[in-house]
Amino acid sequence: MKRLLKWLLPIIILGIAIAGFISLKSSKPKMPPKPITERSWSVNAIAASPQSIAPEIELYAEVENPRQVVLRASIAADVQSVEVREGATIKQGDLLIQLDTRDIDLQIAQQRAQIDALKAQLSAELLRFETDKKALAIEEEMLVIAQRSQQRQLNLSGKKLASQEQLDTAEMNTQQRQLSLVTRKQSLADHPNRVAQLRASIAQSQAQLDKSLLDRERAFVKAPFDGRATKISIAVGDRLRANDALASVYPNSDLEVRAQLPSRALALIKSQSSLADLEAVAKIDGQQFELELDRLSAEVATGSTGVDGLFRFVDSDYLPEPGRTISVALTLPELNDVIALPPVALYGTDRIYRVTDSRLEAVTVNHLGYRTNSDEKREILIKSDQLNAGDKIITTQLPNAVSGMLVEVKQ
Repeated sequence: MKRLLKWLLPIIILGIAIAGFISLKSSKPKMPPKPITERSWSVNAIAASPQSIAPEIELYAEVENPRQVVLRASIAADVQSVEVREGATIKQGDLLIQLDTRDIDLQIAQQRAQIDALKAQLSAELLRFETDKKALAIEEEMLVIAQRSQQRQLNLSGKKLASQEQLDTAEMNTQQRQLSLVTRKQSLADHPNRVAQLRASIAQSQAQLDKSLLDRERAFVKAPFDGRATKISIAVGDRLRANDALASVYPNSDLEVRAQLPSRALALIKSQSSLADLEAVAKIDGQQFELELDRLSAEVATGSTGVDGLFRFVDSDYLPEPGRTISVALTLPELNDVIALPPVALYGTDRIYRVTDSRLEAVTVNHLGYRTNSDEKREILIKSDQLNAGDKIITTQLPNAVSGMLVEVKQ
């Protein structure tokens, strides 16, 4: 019995403790459920104020020079000297590169000798012509004499006083004189053709000589204008072929800035009667330079989505290097009903949020560009038929902004 009580007593005590815990838990007072409330986001907002504003757009452009040229070898020759280095400033007429002229000098000597030989042939032809004219008169007299001799032999033969052989000899002599006279006349008649042929050969040889002299002159490669050398493609001792590249140079004048114009602004730009009326400013090496839109490209480049605008510098002595990438701010014509907002008001590229009855409402807008206000702060310019004057547009970037979100505008 005692052993049984020894095992039952702990179990009874444990049961009583569990029953007491359950009784206490069930008698605990219950808290009323907490009501669920919608979270409100605090935002800044400004009132929409449509105005007439000239938008600015930022373009990324490249400096280029359409007159940049590649100087090439006019003859096959060795490079004798190089007087310029890449990046050097050049003046018109400066000697840049000199080619070895010994090969072309030999060619010039041969061509001059050929011209002298042709001129000698022409002089001989003229002398021959004068001689043929004198010989023609003599041969005509000799023919008359031969004809008289033949007639005498014919008379004597009729009287049986001359042999047939003597008569044949007289006839043959007359025919030979006639043949000689025909040959002489033909030579005289062909004289103008021979003279013309010789003179044409002289002219052809003279043209070849003039070309060789010009090639020799071009062997002393000189700067065609004031400018800079961008690339030197050869070194002293190089063997060149005709038309091999020597150096690239560009003039100081005619620098242009090429920038791709955004499609949204292209129609507005093309509507201007004078592109030069559009103002543009470039930032180069921390300085600002005034540009003028000179013209639009005539075609869309491969891989490009827009038309390029070509700007020129206005009254600037600064000479940026072609190939440099710069930033250009282009001012477009003034537009009506444009709203200026801080950049943080724009979501994505074409969406803002206005507050209607303490809730957000997404509005799709046209992003026209930007402007710099009187406080030297940049503002974006937007336009939309859905916006009215006085609409509250939030200027706080909410990472989870959606239409219908509850907000509270800070005062």
